[in-house]
Amino acid sequence: MAAAAAAKLAEGVTREQLTPRELATLRLLADGKSNREIAKSLGIAERTVKTHLGDLFEKLGVTSRTEAVKAATRRGLVRLG
Repeated sequence: MAAAAAAKLAEGVTREQLTPRELATLRLLADGKSNREIAKSLGIAERTVKTHLGDLFEKLGVTSRTEAVKAATRRGLVRLG
């Protein structure tokens, strides 16, 4: 098996599953929405959005919004454009 394919397979096995709410938050984040806009779209508190983002960052192994979108795009969780 090619090294790149093996790495991709290992990445899929080790990453944690995102909840539906985390995935919805991630998709809105990828659309460039602010925490306030995400909260309004999902009908949740802005503090809850921050909690979801923290959980997302941990699960994706990233430390910023930009990295989260990049990782999500690479893993096929969101599409840009």
